[in-house]
Amino acid sequence: MTKLTQMLATTTAVALIAGAAIAEDAPDWLGGELKKPLSETRIGITVLYPGSNAYQAKYAETAEAYSAELGIQATVMDPQGDPSTQFDQIQDMASQNPDALVVWPTSQNALIPAIREASRNDIPVITSNSPIGEAGRRYIAGHTGPDDCAQAEQSAEMLGDALGGAGNIVVVEGTPGYTVSILRKNCFLDKMADAYPDIEILASQTAEWNREKAQTLMETYLTQFGDEIDGVYAFDDGMGLGVVSALQGAGKEPGDIKVVTCNQFGEGWDKMKEGWMTGTNKQSPIDDAILAIQTAIKVANGIEVPALQGIETPKVTPENVDEFERPTW
Repeated sequence: MTKLTQMLATTTAVALIAGAAIAEDAPDWLGGELKKPLSETRIGITVLYPGSNAYQAKYAETAEAYSAELGIQATVMDPQGDPSTQFDQIQDMASQNPDALVVWPTSQNALIPAIREASRNDIPVITSNSPIGEAGRRYIAGHTGPDDCAQAEQSAEMLGDALGGAGNIVVVEGTPGYTVSILRKNCFLDKMADAYPDIEILASQTAEWNREKAQTLMETYLTQFGDEIDGVYAFDDGMGLGVVSALQGAGKEPGDIKVVTCNQFGEGWDKMKEGWMTGTNKQSPIDDAILAIQTAIKVANGIEVPALQGIETPKVTPENVDEFERPTW
């Protein structure tokens, strides 16, 4: 065998071994081949505000843990709910030319220029949990997360049915202008108007996804409306727990006022067992984070993904709560 033949044979063998190593690294969910090993894959992740509630904290924790489990190089950043901070984070991460970005948007529209810039530089962007504004969707490779409109409609059904189709309610909203807040408000209102026209909304104000602010707001509602209140809709379980604290402080008994929320937390599961919570839905931050990361890895490897991928959010009520494990968040 000549030196040239030996060299070609060695090169071919090395290439085959390298290719086999990459192929062996490919997880079952990938649906294609890896362009390079997972250990060399770099993903930038910016999460809404992990310090604000248990769901977001668990999402960020899962993003870090799952990235480590896969062996990818991931940077998880916390903009603390501030769009300008997240804008800078997206630009900073994009400047390092990662294989993909995962963005849980703090704003519907403020981040579009940064996401556009990343996309124009051939860095695929996946939005997670909260959809970006319509004008920016041409610049993302896909979106993953819950169907917030469906959840809001479920909440309207659970509260409307619990009240027998008539009564007065108050609403505890999330942060204004945030896509999830918009969907969980408008879809709830539409469902209520269409299916439960005899239910009146006495007031609707924001508690900014904050448990303590929700408690204060509910205390204000109780002072203002007293026994007129038959039910409460809170945009998430964290704020729902604040509502329950206010009801307990006012000397109410479980079930006196029907409380319905979205995405159940562990403490909310406990309160439902105690009779304080009337309805909610299951939404897992673990599933949420894992789906986003898997999708980012797919697009980083040139694998086509659906424009929208959802996670399941079944209704949870006192009648079926035991069918669901207590959330760890």
